[in-house]
Amino acid sequence: MKHIKACKSCDVSLVKGTEKKGYNWYESNSENRMYICNKCFKLNKNKLKTKQRKEKQVGDARHLNDMREGARNRARKSNVPYNLTVKDLREIITDKCPILGTKFELNKVGQAWGKGKDKNNWQTSPSLDRIVPEKGYVKDNIIIVSLMANSIKNQATPDQIQKVATFYKKLYTEKGLTYVN
Repeated sequence: MKHIKACKSCDVSLVKGTEKKGYNWYESNSENRMYICNKCFKLNKNKLKTKQRKEKQVGDARHLNDMREGARNRARKSNVPYNLTVKDLREIITDKCPILGTKFELNKVGQAWGKGKDKNNWQTSPSLDRIVPEKGYVKDNIIIVSLMANSIKNQATPDQIQKVATFYKKLYTEKGLTYVN
């Protein structure tokens, strides 16, 4: 191992090597002449990701690419077909959930879950839904809906969802209750 330089963030000596112990400088960093230790590199990378996520908007390139990457990873885990592009997602995304009519909002890192001005509301987050789950993430089998709508659909068939809706509408009417959004 050879001491090369000091980290420009924390001033620790940078050590490049192949063995695990004492190695604190990414090989790619040395090739790019980035004099920063692994710990500071990861910290800076995480700060950048957090900043980018806070600035991300529904339907922008970063959001759609993240949605596509998430689908690709889920497709691999579930062993279902996948062939989506950002263009495919751009063609189908809207500003509102087509089922519930709620405006899409992205969850922001560093904000608490719940309701209110600075809180995330997971229910309005856009979610990629496979219409027929077994067909996978392919262009003609996806729709972007709110996470709430996708959660409702996740474990039930359309007939089961309809039965639950009919039952609760009747129950609310019988008990003289009103819906609370």
